[in-house]
Amino acid sequence: MLDNEKKNASPFMVPAEVDQYIRRGMEQAKELRKNRNRNRWIRVGSSLVACLFIFVFIFSVRLSPAVAAYVSSIPGMERIVEFIRDDKGLQKAAEHNLVQNIGSSDSVEDVTFTIDQVLADEKRMVLFYSLKNDLPDKNVALHKIELFDQLGKEWEHGVSWSGMDSEEPVIRNRIDIIINEATEIPDTMTAKVTLEIDHIKQETPLSIDFAVDKSKYKSLEKKVYPVMKEVTVDGQRLTIEQIAVFPTQTEVSIRFDPANKKHVFDFDKLRLEDEKGQTFAFWGNGVPVRDNGENGRIYHLESIYFVEPQKLYLKTDGIRALDKDQLQIVIDAKTGTLTKVPNDRLKLTALRQVDDVVGMDFSLKVPPQDNHSHISLGNAITDDLGNEYDYVQGSSSSATKDESIQNYYMLFKRKTNKGTPTSYSFPLFNYPERLHGTFSVEIK
Repeated sequence: MLDNEKKNASPFMVPAEVDQYIRRGMEQAKELRKNRNRNRWIRVGSSLVACLFIFVFIFSVRLSPAVAAYVSSIPGMERIVEFIRDDKGLQKAAEHNLVQNIGSSDSVEDVTFTIDQVLADEKRMVLFYSLKNDLPDKNVALHKIELFDQLGKEWEHGVSWSGMDSEEPVIRNRIDIIINEATEIPDTMTAKVTLEIDHIKQETPLSIDFAVDKSKYKSLEKKVYPVMKEVTVDGQRLTIEQIAVFPTQTEVSIRFDPANKKHVFDFDKLRLEDEKGQTFAFWGNGVPVRDNGENGRIYHLESIYFVEPQKLYLKTDGIRALDKDQLQIVIDAKTGTLTKVPNDRLKLTALRQVDDVVGMDFSLKVPPQDNHSHISLGNAITDDLGNEYDYVQGSSSSATKDESIQNYYMLFKRKTNKGTPTSYSFPLFNYPERLHGTFSVEIK
């Protein structure tokens, strides 16, 4: 999870003017809520359980020439071929006529945003858009998109997109919409689109009305593979409960034994594999996992809805996990040192405290299989006095000389004033330690 191309990561540099640096970052983050390095971020709606900042890793070249030719032959589809290269499930959904042409737009200051097509089912919606820029030498980017139903009420959903800006006259890309369990897509919607021009948020959003033809997917009922198989890896027990398949994604339900001594963070390349060796993994853009009650999670993989494999296996190459008593990081606010940490892989390289702002820099030594990926260490800090904090922004990068060293920077703003803390702490979201062993479970 959270893969990032190392070549896109820029080295993190701390300027000498630390106070000004933090304040400037705070002011920028109030509007942008993202860092301005060469990494590209995805944004995830706050209504989702798994609200993590995730590095973009999309547009891998996996679209076969036959599929590309087929999809391109459908009127209006030739422009979206490159935006489903990362997702075999979306490729099949496009082949089965789930893409709808929209063509609705709005403009401001010689910039036009158009929703070109929509691909949707009850679990996920993908908006294909174009951003036409007639402003000379101006960078234009998408800052925010909000969706409202026909009554003007904001529709509850999660949203992610690749955060690129460009001086190109036309930008084409996609927006992934993650649909909450208790909601469904409205028949008609209004998209409120806020743009950035030269990194400055525009005050007036564009307003784009569009409809979704739900009849395209209403007859495509979900397919469920009951599994209920228990797996034990390195003494840790988990149960593969079921596989639920929708036209746009596959959902794998896994429950972890509460008696386990270790907490499982993540799986390395969790995937379904058919009898031909073809794999279906997370597509790389959006939310890969969400909570499912106590000790349960649902993992999102590429859809196998239109594939119908004869044999099907759930596999992983590794399992990231730590002892449950090692999940909390504690920092001495006076000395700027780590007083509780799982091992010497993680080091605190800087702690900056200016008024109500706290900045932290970490270095993390990772094993060779993690050299090309970055994780989210965590962003929910507290202190010994019970102050509350907002996570403002963060970044990560690989060391220029030693690719096994990764640098992480996090910035927080204190919301309460209960005094000057003597320690900070936060729970780890992920960590590069693994169980000994993997699993392969026959599903079908």
